Amino acid sequence: MSPDEMLAHESTSQAFLDDIIGKLKTRREKDWYNVDVKTVLDKTPILSHETRENGDSLVFLNSSVMYFSPTTGRMQHFPRNLVHCFVDDYRMSEEKSDIVFRGELFSVTPHEEQLCWILECANESNVPQAQASVAKWMSWLNRK
Repeated sequence: MSPDEMLAHESTSQAFLDDIIGKLKTRREKDWYNVDVKTVLDKTPILSHETRENGDSLVFLNSSVMYFSPTTGRMQHFPRNLVHCFVDDYRMSEEKSDIVFRGELFSVTPHEEQLCWILECANESNVPQAQASVAKWMSWLNRK
């Protein structure tokens, strides 16, 4: 990597770690991200990331995505060509549901190794944020 690429990589890596560390509850989880996950991602440029309150995260790389779970210790890598996106906008349905919008990023892989990253909105005011995430997924899936 060039010096400029290294700086950009360090910036996005640090942004990811800063974002997830604030959501972790135990020292063990924080150490896992700061040592183990950081080591795995050390030389890999991060395009973007998503985090969950439970400490799970999704990291978008150039041609793949990685899922991290401190609860299970899982670090799973999914090539982009095995990842799909489905969207269900229940606002258009005549059937009533507690969910108004659902986006799902998932992999076509063996059961124990599947990626299943779901965003659900029960409130219409949260739909624009979910749509923005889905738009980011679609942009990543369609990168050349």
